[in-house]
Amino acid sequence: MYLTREQEKMLRGEYGWSTAKAMEIIVKVGEALGAEELVEIVHAHISGVSYSTIGRYGAEFIREIILRGGKTRVFTTINPGCVDYSGFSGIIDNSLLDYQRLIDDPLREAGVKPVFTCIPYFYRTPLPGEHLAWGESSAVIFANSIYGGFTNREGGPVALAAALTGFTYNAGLHLLENRVGRVEIKVNARTLTMPIGALGLWVGEEVKAIPHIRGLRGVQLFDLKNMLASAAASGNHALIIIDEITPMGTFRLDLTEKVEPEISVLENYLGDNCAGSNILGYIGCPHTTPQELLLIARLVKRHGKPRRGKLLVTIPAEFTRIHRDLVLELRAMGVDIAAGTCPVVSRFKEKFDCILTNSGKALFYLRRVHGVKVKLAGVKEIVKQLSGVQK
Repeated sequence: MYLTREQEKMLRGEYGWSTAKAMEIIVKVGEALGAEELVEIVHAHISGVSYSTIGRYGAEFIREIILRGGKTRVFTTINPGCVDYSGFSGIIDNSLLDYQRLIDDPLREAGVKPVFTCIPYFYRTPLPGEHLAWGESSAVIFANSIYGGFTNREGGPVALAAALTGFTYNAGLHLLENRVGRVEIKVNARTLTMPIGALGLWVGEEVKAIPHIRGLRGVQLFDLKNMLASAAASGNHALIIIDEITPMGTFRLDLTEKVEPEISVLENYLGDNCAGSNILGYIGCPHTTPQELLLIARLVKRHGKPRRGKLLVTIPAEFTRIHRDLVLELRAMGVDIAAGTCPVVSRFKEKFDCILTNSGKALFYLRRVHGVKVKLAGVKEIVKQLSGVQK
């Protein structure tokens, strides 16, 4: 691999042990993937930071590379951890708070922005063609597909290494030649009457090449967020080209196959029969935006507080400050708010019979993480069912 003089100095240790170790990680991964050079990035997003998922040894790795001198060289954000720093939630278990701080405090000192969210594009929107080094599958696919950013699906250690060096390997989706749509998917109006997470789960599981989707014009941005996250969870997608949305010049098309999913097929992705008296409604995977919070507030006002179960909404850590009035209004209406975390990387205080969620990604992971039945439903349907409103 060709390295510039500055990159060679980093690798030799002239900028300190942590920078050298980070550059070594980037170079070795790049060489394994056939990269001939590195590329400069403008934003790193670090995933794999929840103590409940990476445990003691993952935490020790992060602490060592930071405490031995690691400092971020680019704008850097961080994924959710396993605790609710706001202390508002009665559902999320905060028993690992001290362990989570062992990870988060050094990262703050290194210059990482403590947003604790899977929607880093809310804090800094990528420009078309900008090179990023992002972990978190739902953020990666959104950056590539909606904004035309250039990033691979990085693991937490590689994203951290990129943050400490300002570079990543120039391979995969950093190269325009690899951003080629091969399979055209036509979505009809009837399909969009279903929870859109089902479409995403089907795309992830059944379509292996980069898809080009037609028929999503007019779909709300937060629904596209849901669909893309679902496809990234059930498959390996980091880019889905959406007709009239994905910025021109950030992809190419060489379509060799056309498919149109039938409703009967997508129904297989709606999840389990959600019965029982102890039901959790969950919205916020990926994290909710202010527009979604306003929608939830309007629906709860219209249909009433949750009475037949609990409603959990997860948000970025800073929303309890910058949208405090809205957050407090939701809490006053009986909505449980957890900031800077989510059930995929945390624990519940109690066992639920079933989880109703609008998120295909949540459905995919919560079955595995919590061993509970999960069913897809729209936000309106979730609020209505929890409030006891008859269909």
